[in-house]
Amino acid sequence: MTDFAIANPLRDPKETFRRYAIFGVCAIIVLAVGKDIIINETDWERMGTLQEMIKTALFFVPEWSFFPKTVNPLLETLLIAIWGTVLAVFVAVPIAYLAARNITPLPWITYPLGRGLIVLSRSTHEIIFALIYVSALGLGPLPGILALATRSLGFLAKTTAEAIENANPGPIEAMEASGANRLMVFCYGVIPQIFPILVGNIIFQLDINIRRASILGLVGGGGIGLMFAEVMQNLQYGRAGIIVVGITAMVVVGEFISNRVRERLI
Repeated sequence: MTDFAIANPLRDPKETFRRYAIFGVCAIIVLAVGKDIIINETDWERMGTLQEMIKTALFFVPEWSFFPKTVNPLLETLLIAIWGTVLAVFVAVPIAYLAARNITPLPWITYPLGRGLIVLSRSTHEIIFALIYVSALGLGPLPGILALATRSLGFLAKTTAEAIENANPGPIEAMEASGANRLMVFCYGVIPQIFPILVGNIIFQLDINIRRASILGLVGGGGIGLMFAEVMQNLQYGRAGIIVVGITAMVVVGEFISNRVRERLI
C-alpha cells in the first residue's frame, strides 16, 4: 500500500510539498497576527481575575419584572425584520432580472448595472446603511426597515439571478418562439422554475433579518436595540440581561417557524 501511494502518478511529491509549505506559511502568518492582536493588544490586568470576571457577569442576571416592558420593542423588531425583507424582495426581483446573463435585456448595460447594485448592497454593512438613513430620516423604525431592505436585496438578487441563469432554457425558448414578450417570458417561463429557490431564500433572509434588526436600534434604527442601548447607558445590567433573553427567545422561535415553513413549501 505504501509503495503504491509513493508510485501513484496522481500524487506528485513536489506538488504535495509545495502545497503543505504554502499551508504552513499561511498558518504561521495567522498565528503571528493572532498573537499580536489577542495577546499583545489585550489589557489582561484590566480583565481581572476569574472571580472578578464571574462577579461582573452576575450583574447581567435577568431582571424578570422588566420583561413586560420589552414585549412591544420585541414586536417592533420583528415587524422591522418582516417589512425590511418584504421591501427587499420587491426590489431584488427586478435587479435579479437585470443581473441574469441569459435574460437581461441589454447585456452591455443592464447586466453590469444589476451586478453593480448587488455588489454595492452586499459589500456594505447594515449598520452603515442604518446610520445613513437615520441621518436623513431621523430616529425610528423606518430607517431600520430601509437599512435591512438595502442590505438584504443583494443576497436575494444574487441568488435569484444565479437561479435564473441555471433555469431550464426549454420553456423560455418555447415562449420566445411563440411570440411572448420579455415580461411574459419572465413571469411564466422563469418564475415558476425558480419559485421554490426564491421562497427558501426569502425565508432564510427573514431569519437573518430578525437578528440584524435586534442591533439596528443601537444606532437609532428602532426596535429592542434602542432599549438595550438605553439600559446599558444607565448601567441597568439586569434589564440588559432580560433583553438578551427576549432577543434569544425571539430568534429561536423565528428559526423554528422558518424551518417548518421552508420544509412545508419546498
